[in-house]
Amino acid sequence: MSFFRRTEIAIRCACRGLTLTVPDRDSLLNACEAGQRRRLQACLAKQHANAATWSVQWNKSAGDALRPDDVVAVLRGDDVIVELAYAQKGILAEAMAAQGTRVAAGTLLARLERRAKAAEPTTTALLRQFVARQRTDAELIAALRREIATLQAQRGPAARAPDRKFTRLKHEFSKRYHPDARPSGDAERLLRARVFQEFWPVVEEIERS
Repeated sequence: MSFFRRTEIAIRCACRGLTLTVPDRDSLLNACEAGQRRRLQACLAKQHANAATWSVQWNKSAGDALRPDDVVAVLRGDDVIVELAYAQKGILAEAMAAQGTRVAAGTLLARLERRAKAAEPTTTALLRQFVARQRTDAELIAALRREIATLQAQRGPAARAPDRKFTRLKHEFSKRYHPDARPSGDAERLLRARVFQEFWPVVEEIERS
């Protein structure tokens, strides 16, 4: 009669896909600590490759949100405990095995869904600001096009000569939106670069018309 029992071998296997399955022997050996691999190998050698030797215990239920490293389910075998963790954010969409069911290696246990990463508040604010400026600038360019077309129609060929107001407007646009006016690494510089890159060719096209 033995007066002590050897501690169970604990292994954690991280899942990165959209399905949760029972790991095979090679996966368990790769995830096991080096000092326990020989003992684990001896335990696994006693099991038939296709035998339902693992008992499923769920730590999460269908619909639960998953955070990185959350243990979704635990598999228990002879002297071996396997923790199945999810390496990303997501949701346990469907559990395919009931609590306490005995399963074999390769058995599909659950289907997972990835949750889209929420945009950072600062990024969202900058994006809204850029869209608003883009709309305003588009309206300004459109109004400028109409004004120049009207002047050309009224003044004939003479209207093709450089106009002071347009030259001033071009100068003001460059001063307000040229990215070089902001320091490197500034978020405003990126917004200016996008606006300037999109609308400066339009301004030059109007000037040539």
